[in-house]
Amino acid sequence: MSAPLDARTGASLRDGRLRVVLCTRGGLFGALVLRELRACDRLEVCGIVRSSRLFHPSLGILRGALAYLRRSGVAYSLYLWCATTLADVLCGLSRLDAVPTQKSARGVHVHTTRDINDPKALKFLSGCAPDLLVSAFFDQRLGEAVLAVPAHGSVNVHPSLLPEFKGVDPVLQATLRGARTGVSVHYMTPTLDSGAIIAQRPIDSSGTVSIFTATARLFREGAEMLVAVIDQVARGQAGTAQGDPGTYQSWPTRADIRALHTRAGALIRLSDLKWIFDA
Repeated sequence: MSAPLDARTGASLRDGRLRVVLCTRGGLFGALVLRELRACDRLEVCGIVRSSRLFHPSLGILRGALAYLRRSGVAYSLYLWCATTLADVLCGLSRLDAVPTQKSARGVHVHTTRDINDPKALKFLSGCAPDLLVSAFFDQRLGEAVLAVPAHGSVNVHPSLLPEFKGVDPVLQATLRGARTGVSVHYMTPTLDSGAIIAQRPIDSSGTVSIFTATARLFREGAEMLVAVIDQVARGQAGTAQGDPGTYQSWPTRADIRALHTRAGALIRLSDLKWIFDA
């Protein structure tokens, strides 16, 4: 499927390109990041890990969907469906390539899993022989065994100004608290969203933009920022440690969604489709 592990450095770096595996849930946010990675002449996307997790790895589609409904309500569950499943379909109909669900015409191998740390996923990652693992819009923790696979480490595109708003849907959480939004690119560790920061940028998402649009903007900017610092990552340059534990949020509650609507905010609007068809 790819070069053996003991040959990966020579094979991938002779032409100056880094072999990358992207970990994502797909949808619009994953597609925006994938486009930037593919456009970078320093990178070769050799594999994709798609998360099929719904709420918890032990839950299937039905029980996972019910868990979302119980905690976050109908509106947020529909928002997630629009950002993932519906967006996958619409990206396939637009100029913005969808994140593939199986081996694509470009020869990129795809593995779909509820747990990236299980033996099958580890075997897939090892077979891809990546120099770098990139996580973006991915809802799974990476264990030490996964993090040990890529030769140049693993980085995450996270839509918040870390160390604040670690965890789930940081854009919604920042909006509810009237806080600044932004995006961080950081090295990954087994502790969620706690690795050293490579680059960070505040982005003004004030006004009447929806959570969907603000999140799309942050992932696009974050992917561009990652590409801009890829040589630093390749050289093994250390980032800046997060000196503060910051804050962590889990899945939003029904009360959070009611509070968003009270502030005249919106999860998604029909006009947000421009992100897909105007990309």
